[in-house]
Amino acid sequence: MSGFFSPIENTKPFLKLAAEGFAGSGKTYTMAQLAVGLHRHIGSKRPIAIFDTERAAKFLGPFFKQHEIPAVIRESRSMADLREAFKLCREGAADILLIDSITHVWEDFLEAYKARVKRTRLEFQDWGTIKPTWKKEFSEPFVNDPVHYLMTGRAGYEYGNEKNEETGKREIYKTGIKMKVEGETAYEPDILLLMERFEEVLTDQKRVWRECTVLKDRSTMIDGKTF
Repeated sequence: MSGFFSPIENTKPFLKLAAEGFAGSGKTYTMAQLAVGLHRHIGSKRPIAIFDTERAAKFLGPFFKQHEIPAVIRESRSMADLREAFKLCREGAADILLIDSITHVWEDFLEAYKARVKRTRLEFQDWGTIKPTWKKEFSEPFVNDPVHYLMTGRAGYEYGNEKNEETGKREIYKTGIKMKVEGETAYEPDILLLMERFEEVLTDQKRVWRECTVLKDRSTMIDGKTF
């Protein structure tokens, strides 16, 4: 077996992390906190790079200044710009890239495809081109690049349907939550977080808080835990 198999080692010690959640659930701020902690942990001397699709990074300026960590942004939703961001990070521009959010890149990617084929709606055969192209241009660099990648994504509901025994009609119901992006993208990272916002506003002591549940952690160290 010599020369074919090799010992199990961590040959790519780079964080690949995603957070999904509805608007206001704390995705951006939580990822900024993680980026700061990671920046200190690895002793990076380079700025944190942010691919900003929501023009929300401006609110993080004071946060990064407070922690004395430089940050740079690119405001865009295009896959072409994200490819350039990946390239620059691979070449050493930044050790950490935060993509906020991948949902807008995916939506722009689909609209660009429809414009290219001159149609207003997608057909079944289109996915034979869309999925492999997305995998090549996004998923493979995200997983394989020697860079720490963090991304957020908007959440949406998954739906199922079943027959109502009383009425005899089929009814649609919510079965879960998923990231609004290409189907397999949310599970490409090693860690997947679900961000949720909670509130108590009908009591005298009103409060709002966020919770983060770890839906997936390949290391199993924090898998299934809530913070």
